[in-house]
Amino acid sequence: MSIPLRVLFVEDMEEDVILMVRELKRGGFEPTWLRVDTGPDMEAALRDKWDIVISDYSMPMFSAVDALELVKRQNDQIPFIIVSGAIGEQTAVEVMKAGAQDYFLKSAIARLPIAVERELRDAQVRRKQRAGAVALREMQARFYAFMSAAPMPAWIKDADLRYLYVNPAQSTFFGMTPGDMIGLSDFDIMSSGAAQNAQESDRKVLDGNREMHTQETVLDADHNPKIMDIVRFPIGSDGKILAAGLAMDVTDRVNSQKELEEAMQRQKMLASRVIEVQERERQHLARGLHDDVGQSLTALKINLETIKKTGSLEGPSLQNGIDIVAAVLSQVRSLSLDLRPPQLDNLGLIATLRSYVENKSTLASVKGWFESSPLSVELHYDIENTCFRIVQEAVTNILRHAQAENIWVKVSQRQDQLNVSIRDDGKGFDLEKARSNAISGTSFGLLNMEERAVLVGGTMDITSSPGEGVEIVLQLPVTPVMRRG
Repeated sequence: MSIPLRVLFVEDMEEDVILMVRELKRGGFEPTWLRVDTGPDMEAALRDKWDIVISDYSMPMFSAVDALELVKRQNDQIPFIIVSGAIGEQTAVEVMKAGAQDYFLKSAIARLPIAVERELRDAQVRRKQRAGAVALREMQARFYAFMSAAPMPAWIKDADLRYLYVNPAQSTFFGMTPGDMIGLSDFDIMSSGAAQNAQESDRKVLDGNREMHTQETVLDADHNPKIMDIVRFPIGSDGKILAAGLAMDVTDRVNSQKELEEAMQRQKMLASRVIEVQERERQHLARGLHDDVGQSLTALKINLETIKKTGSLEGPSLQNGIDIVAAVLSQVRSLSLDLRPPQLDNLGLIATLRSYVENKSTLASVKGWFESSPLSVELHYDIENTCFRIVQEAVTNILRHAQAENIWVKVSQRQDQLNVSIRDDGKGFDLEKARSNAISGTSFGLLNMEERAVLVGGTMDITSSPGEGVEIVLQLPVTPVMRRG
C-alpha cells in the first residue's frame, strides 16, 4: 500500500521533478506535489501543509538558501532536502548548518525514497521532542505558578540536605527570599535542635526512600514558635533521590484543641463539683434540721407532754419550752441565712451589693467603687442570690490575696441579661496556673464562682496576669436556665 506524501518541489526544471516523483513512487510513496521556482510562489505555497520540501540548490531566480530561509520562517518543522546537479563539499556543509536535513546529487536520485523516509521519521521524532519540551516548559511554569501561590511552605533538598528549591511561603516564613535560601542547610536558618530533628527526618526519607509525617516546632522570622505538620517524601531527579517537603502551620488548631480539652476537663470538674455542692448543701440542711431543729422539737414535745400530764403551767417545763422555741427560731433563722441573705429581700440586689462593697472595702482600708444602672426587669431570686454570692467571694478573694488599692464593681442589665464586672488593681495572678490548680483540686476559688454561674445558665470570664490586676466579667440570665434540684 502506497504512503501518501505531500511534496513541495523548489525546482526550475519540471523534467527533474517528474523524475523525482517517479522515484518516490518506486519507493512506495503516493506523492501529491507542487513545483515552485520563485520566492513569492513558494511563500504562497507554504500556506498549505506539506510533508517535505525538496529543493534544487541553484536556480535562475531563486536558491535553496532562500527557500530554506522561508521554510524556517514559516514552519521550521518541515524536513528540507537539497537535490542538486553539482554542489561542493563546503557548500553542502553550509546548507546543512543552515538547517537542511540532507543533500545529494541528482545523479544519485535513486537514494531519494530512502532519504525521504528517513527524514520523515526524524521529523516525527523532532516534533515529539519539541512537543515534549513545550509540555515540560508548560509543566514547569504551572509548577512554579502553583508553588508560588501555595500558602504552605514547600522545599526540595539535595543529598547533602541543602536547599535546591523553596517556594515563597517557605522563604517568607524565615524572613528571606527564595534565592537567599538556595544552598543553605537547616542549621543556617533554624535553632540547632530544630535543625537536627529536621535533618534526621530528611535522612530517614532518603535512606528508606519513603514518606514520613512529623509534627515539629520551628521558630518563624519573628522568633515565634510555630507548630508545623510536615510531610517529607523522596523525589527522583537525574537518577538522584532528593528530599522534598510540605509544611502546614497548625499552631492555632493544636492550641484550640488543647483549650478544648482543658475546657472539657473543667466542665467535667464543674459538673462533678455542682453535684458535690448540691449534696453538701442538702446534707448541711438535713443535719441542721435533724440535729438542731429536730432535737429541739423533740425536747419541746416532751415538755408539752409533761405539762399535759401534770395539768399545771407552773414549773420548769413551761419555761424550758419557751427557751426551746426561741432556740428553734434562731436555728431556723441561721439555716435561712445560709440559703439566702435577708438583705436581698429587704433592700434588693443593687442596694445589697453597694452596701457590701462599701463596708468590706472600708474595713480593709481599700477604696471601693460601685456603679449600677436601674434594673428594668425583676430578677429571679436564684439569680440575685447567685450574683451576690459570686461578688461576695470575688471581693473576699481580692481583699485576702490581691494587695489592691481599689476595687470596682459595676452592675448593669441589658434585655434579658445581667452583666456584672468586678475589677481590682492588685498584683494579679497566673490564670492558667490557677485553672490547673482548680482542675487538680488544690484550689477551688475560681471553680466555686464558675460553678455558681453555670448552675443558673450563666457564664464567667476572668482576665488576669501577674502585676496587671484581675477583671471578672459575669453574665447571668434574669431567669435561671438550669434550676437546682
